[in-house]
Amino acid sequence: MARPRRSENTRIALLQLGVELLAEHGYSGTGLKQILDAAKVPKGSFYNYFASKEAFVAEVIEFYMQNLLEIFDGMVANSNLTPLQTIQQIYTVFAEHLLQQGCGHGCLMGSLAGEVGGTSELCRQAMQKMYSQWHQRFSAVIDRAQQAGEVRDDLSAVTLTDIFWNQWEGAMLRMQFETSAEPLLQSLDMTLNRLFKPLAA
Repeated sequence: MARPRRSENTRIALLQLGVELLAEHGYSGTGLKQILDAAKVPKGSFYNYFASKEAFVAEVIEFYMQNLLEIFDGMVANSNLTPLQTIQQIYTVFAEHLLQQGCGHGCLMGSLAGEVGGTSELCRQAMQKMYSQWHQRFSAVIDRAQQAGEVRDDLSAVTLTDIFWNQWEGAMLRMQFETSAEPLLQSLDMTLNRLFKPLAA
């Protein structure tokens, strides 16, 4: 018997709901029944879209990060600022958005990495894929900033991108238990305006 035809709208709605529930309750605290009840989707229909809860969460990670990357791409493409100023603007906007949400949730991918990154191969692969895509975009902007003399060039754009991610994700954790966006803004200033500053001649 043929499976019911998939609805892309239903699939997107499930992924959006997954972002909300996983941000609120984490992987372990989000049960399949909770997802189905909230989405008002029968269990059989859910499996038309996702092979398992693990597969669902892996797709949620990609969906969540892809949305962020589209915002990043749009802001870079439409910016009239210098490369470094553009990064400062993008991540200040992100910090302000998190502040408006009450600072209770950080980066979904970062949170899930700490919870299931070492136990779920599907989720780990999704995280690796999306991190790589973000890394390519961010390091390309850093490379342009280096060429413009805004950023130190004794370290590669790749290395500086790694440093930025590590700083930002650590600040995200502090933000959640301090319920303040100040760690993010402090990290942004320290990283971009101090650590990345060109070395004195």
